[in-house]
Amino acid sequence: MIPAIIAAVVFIADQLTKLWVLRTWPQPYTGEIPIIANWLELTYIRNTGVAFGMFEGVPQLFTFTSLLIVGAAIWLYLKHVQEASPWLAVCLGLIVGGAIGNVVDRIRFGYVVDFIKTFDGRFPVFNIADSCIVVGVLLMAVYFMYNEERVPQSRLAPTIEADDGR
Repeated sequence: MIPAIIAAVVFIADQLTKLWVLRTWPQPYTGEIPIIANWLELTYIRNTGVAFGMFEGVPQLFTFTSLLIVGAAIWLYLKHVQEASPWLAVCLGLIVGGAIGNVVDRIRFGYVVDFIKTFDGRFPVFNIADSCIVVGVLLMAVYFMYNEERVPQSRLAPTIEADDGR
């Protein structure tokens, strides 16, 4: 249940913030709200690529691949749920909730609503879903780096026993 709850919270937060953006700016690129001068602003852009505006122009491809990745992640988690840690459940919830939030945008609009502008525009504009996906992936990487189970040597390669002449 942990991944589903977290995914739902991420999805709802993402969609509510995007709804606010769409009501605040009738058109993209029409204004900014400074939060922290020269560091954090809110604005509205349309992103036809993936996270942080990469690979723009083929949103249908990313809708399909996002759905495949979400489906595979859920399937793998459910297959290994008995062994899964709460840490991985949180990571999965963040990733799935963010991915579904962006997929819903692509299906509804043909693009993703992005609105968080940082470092005076030197970093691509992003949204809550993008942030949750990145945080989920980073936390998962940290988990695997520090919780890697050592595979016994006997499982890595077959051993050849010496013939002692008997």
